[in-house]
Amino acid sequence: MNEEFNLIHFTSFFTSYKKETNRDINGFNNLLGIIENGFRFTGHSTFTPIESNDKSGISLRIGMICFTEVRHIDICRNLHKFGKFGICMKREWVKKFSGQPVLYSFDGSVNNKLLFRLQNLISTTQNLYQEIGDDRIEKISLSIADISNHLQAITEVIDHKQENEWRIIDDPQNEVLQKTIIPFQIIEHRKKSDIYSANFYLPISSGDDSVFYILPKDYIELFCNKVVNRISNEKKIVVLEELMRE
Repeated sequence: MNEEFNLIHFTSFFTSYKKETNRDINGFNNLLGIIENGFRFTGHSTFTPIESNDKSGISLRIGMICFTEVRHIDICRNLHKFGKFGICMKREWVKKFSGQPVLYSFDGSVNNKLLFRLQNLISTTQNLYQEIGDDRIEKISLSIADISNHLQAITEVIDHKQENEWRIIDDPQNEVLQKTIIPFQIIEHRKKSDIYSANFYLPISSGDDSVFYILPKDYIELFCNKVVNRISNEKKIVVLEELMRE
């Protein structure tokens, strides 16, 4: 287990409540789904106010994929938080899609000051737009808000610094990423109408792009029976119990 390149996505980290009885099976199924279909972007809500009372502003729901740069000893110590299943990707693969470390923030930090100044600039341009009605100024204001919201999407409070998180952000301007993403249409039947939406996935070539998988020994046989590309993916198993003894 080469820790220099370990960027691990724990597949049960965000699985409902950490004490849920089905957490393990959900984490296992999530792992199988990632290998077959790719990483699904999960939404992260951001809000940039344009008025001093914070009641009016610009909201975005930005898709992201999260990884943790973590040592195996930290996995053992925080098993209750991370869960028992993980998939490790090469750092170069994450960087290929402009993945980067999260900016950990606290009061008075540079990134907090930058967000504050961006919000002030948005408020100033909005006021100017209302005075003279020039649509170009509103476009500038919206562009600044977009920058502010994306900065929020890669910023986290210092309390979570121990996670050493990396994120791939679903940026419409990232051509390499957008050419790779695969949309899956979802149809929900509600009352008498169909609601269409889509999930967006970043494929990993049926596991070929992954480095290894973490799973408990009692799931190995089930994994080998269900995983795609069994021969190559079976070789990448890192048994959780053995990892914890290192």
